[in-house]
Amino acid sequence: MNDFTEQFKKAGVRSYHDVLRLEDTKRKYSRTTTSFRGRNAMEWLYSEGDKKMSEIADYLRISRPSATALVKKLEALGYVTRYEDGDDKRSEYVGLTRKGQLVTAYQTHHRDSVIERVSKEFTDEELHTIVKAFTRLSEVFEECCDVLEGNNKGEN
Repeated sequence: MNDFTEQFKKAGVRSYHDVLRLEDTKRKYSRTTTSFRGRNAMEWLYSEGDKKMSEIADYLRISRPSATALVKKLEALGYVTRYEDGDDKRSEYVGLTRKGQLVTAYQTHHRDSVIERVSKEFTDEELHTIVKAFTRLSEVFEECCDVLEGNNKGEN
């Protein structure tokens, strides 16, 4: 294995574990008790407004039943509310409650403070390179997931 591959593996694994640790620490000391995926859904609803259950599933790239289970958990915690579409009774919308809005604003502020701290550590050119690298990494991870999902569908 070449030097770059070894360094990349170490840095990638370390960064992944640091992000997990940061998320676990934030959850432990924050005002929310939901999962990372739940907070992700709440932040999306916070920025985009009420969404259909199917849109939440698509955004999170999870199945409709998994999205329903997640929304039920968030609803039980008092973070979201569900309501029927006035035109199509089969469709359900999900929106943040006041409690959900407050918790999400708090979470967003803390995430943004981490990003602000990181941005002070690098030059504009380095930040551009980091964003470009993370964007491309995300694309590669997405491609890998698509391949794995395609392979698993073929096996069933």
